[in-house]
Amino acid sequence: MIFAMPDSQTSLLETEIVEKKDNSLCAKVAIDLPICPGNAYYYSIPEEIKKEIKIGSAVYVSFGRQELIGFVIEIGTKADLKIKNDFEIKSIYYAINNDHIWDEKFLDFAKWISRYYLTNIGTVLSASLITEFFNRTKHELELNISKEEIKKLTNLTGEQKLILEKFLNSKRNSLSYQYLLKKTELNKEVFYEAINKLKSKKILKNRTQSLKIEVQRLGEKALNSKIILNKEQEHAYNTILSSLQSNNQPSLFSKTFLIHGVTGSGKTEIYLNLIEDVLKTNKSAIYLVPEIYLVPQVLQRLVNRFGSSKIIIWHSFLNKKEKINNWKKILQDSADLKSGKIILGARSAILVPLKNIGLIIIDEAHEAAYKQASPAPRYDTIKVAVKRSELENCPVVLGTATPNISDYFRCLEEHTVLKLTKRIENYPMPKVHIVDLKNEFPVTNKNIISNVLKSSINEALSKKEQIILLLNRRGYSSHIFCRTCGFIQKCKNCSVPLVYHKNLNSMLCHHCGYELMTSQTCPECKSPHFKYFGLGTQQLEEDVKKIFSSAKTIRVDKDQLRKKDQYLNLWQEFSSGRADILIGTQLVAKGLDLPNVTVVGVIIADTMLNFPDYVSYERAFQLLTQVTGRTGRGNKPGRVFIQTYQSETPIFKYVENHDFESFYNTEIEQRKIFEYPPFTNLSRIIFQSKDEKLCLDFANQMLKEFSDATVPQQPITFLGPAPCFFTKLHGKYRYHILCKTKHIESRNQLFNKLLSLLNKNAKVDIIIDIDSVNLL
Repeated sequence: MIFAMPDSQTSLLETEIVEKKDNSLCAKVAIDLPICPGNAYYYSIPEEIKKEIKIGSAVYVSFGRQELIGFVIEIGTKADLKIKNDFEIKSIYYAINNDHIWDEKFLDFAKWISRYYLTNIGTVLSASLITEFFNRTKHELELNISKEEIKKLTNLTGEQKLILEKFLNSKRNSLSYQYLLKKTELNKEVFYEAINKLKSKKILKNRTQSLKIEVQRLGEKALNSKIILNKEQEHAYNTILSSLQSNNQPSLFSKTFLIHGVTGSGKTEIYLNLIEDVLKTNKSAIYLVPEIYLVPQVLQRLVNRFGSSKIIIWHSFLNKKEKINNWKKILQDSADLKSGKIILGARSAILVPLKNIGLIIIDEAHEAAYKQASPAPRYDTIKVAVKRSELENCPVVLGTATPNISDYFRCLEEHTVLKLTKRIENYPMPKVHIVDLKNEFPVTNKNIISNVLKSSINEALSKKEQIILLLNRRGYSSHIFCRTCGFIQKCKNCSVPLVYHKNLNSMLCHHCGYELMTSQTCPECKSPHFKYFGLGTQQLEEDVKKIFSSAKTIRVDKDQLRKKDQYLNLWQEFSSGRADILIGTQLVAKGLDLPNVTVVGVIIADTMLNFPDYVSYERAFQLLTQVTGRTGRGNKPGRVFIQTYQSETPIFKYVENHDFESFYNTEIEQRKIFEYPPFTNLSRIIFQSKDEKLCLDFANQMLKEFSDATVPQQPITFLGPAPCFFTKLHGKYRYHILCKTKHIESRNQLFNKLLSLLNKNAKVDIIIDIDSVNLL
């Protein structure tokens, strides 16, 4: 959350406008503002529109010099809301629509997110809406009577006549609030009071049809029948099913289940069976995947099983029309409790205002993408999903072959872990080979692809089998270096080297997008020895084409996925067998189920190991295990070759033996010794400023404030301030303080007390990241 100084003319109880009687209704309104968490503001409800205002309504209000959208979270008299009688408060201008977007369960859910993640509740509610909702030109009024009838009206004020005159002079039957306010040139308060009087007289009404677009259907396909589950799958399914069947009654037991199954063990088939059971009860399911790119593959499975009419897709890659279509469908179907739906999407789908939820599924639950990094609210999808499942009294199912250490620990302690130890059809796990590059290159091979991997690729190609090559670094070369003076070309906005992209003939920053054209000479010393070093996916693709000239290759990284549906097209090309070798970053390790892939090569595993982050080994183990699982998923055995200069690192032995438990036991001991999650809660406060000295000074000041306010009985450990790993991003210097504690409530109380101090210096941005999983 980035905090800013609140407007000096505003306060929690803004003063202004007309006096109201003690029994007049008021509303507590949440507004999306980058200020203290939980902030909501009080407004009076005009008598003329009180029937339109409900808990969960979206309203338009005045805030300082701005006009903003807010969300009603409480309604009552001044006494009910504990507003002092002598306070005069502003009036709500109008309700944006008459729809009841959120029910009380969802509002309780949003309030919990706001409290736990120290985020303004208005920000949380805004995150559950579509941007089109905030388009003022879509907020329109329309005539409720004919223009002929308007001409016969009497007892109208001058302001009301002026407004109706604009309708009479227009060819349209509906006009936006914004247009009318501008054309009438009335004072805002006078204008909205006149509008509300005309609405109460049934002369005008809100027009909401502008957001309605006919829903487009996915292509229907023949429905596939159930696949018979093996014993392990059946046990997991029946265990969760018993929880589903008790959804109508409060449960004394946890309804969080972790399906810990090896890659290819059939977790998806369990999900599908559970979804079918939920739909039979006319309830809905939320199905989350970590990346938008994985949606098409899961969608295909869902359509094949359930048809398209029950599926609603939700993620940020949808175009404007698709998002409005699906949004309206969510609201309409939530109102219809006789038909269950499936919401399929990435992490933001957990925030959709869906009612009557019967099941939440989080596939590939280990993925870091489930933690929202920016903007606020910076939530952990798993923690948020568990809270929502508690409020909805429904199960949440986590599925992964490589659980996060903290999640696995908590599930063992508090929830239910269900094991799938075998692949479906008892297909064997792939054979993993650790290739020591120190023994490879000095002797016989100067190429990045080792001899043993090259031989295996040739063998697979001769059998018409497919290959996946992983290199978790995009671009052509990772940095540009002068061999004469040592100069490294860095981004002018960020403290990172620029990456050479050969296809663009330019050097790019992968953080802010800064671009420089390539140069043949060093900018510092003019030496011609200005060379490109390091390997990226573009260079790997070029090398592979030279070595395996007859093979068709495909590259998958963010540079290739700029356009919508590009990943789907590439995936379909590879899965159909029209390409032989798939080259890519970590995207190729996620969710692919391709029976014809028999060889996987990890080109340089070392790049995953050397980050100054307590979860770096965990993430390396997860990525290596996941990419290993892409092969041998059919009746053809799989082989994996992990190339490294650090073959003695213990993590490789765990991956080679498919041994999660030993890795977990080693890692959990280290976490316990150094008091990292799950044994403490870790939060991170990031300070950002264009002035480095100011940034560090303010961070030190805040550390003193935090330390002085800490209660000895509930200790909180602060580490720092220290420069972030990326010390400068987007033109701002960055320092951070880490906060470790076992006392969450004490930490949040401390942070809440000191939030006003965070706004003391408007030239320093502060981000609070609760349960941080990224320390870079």
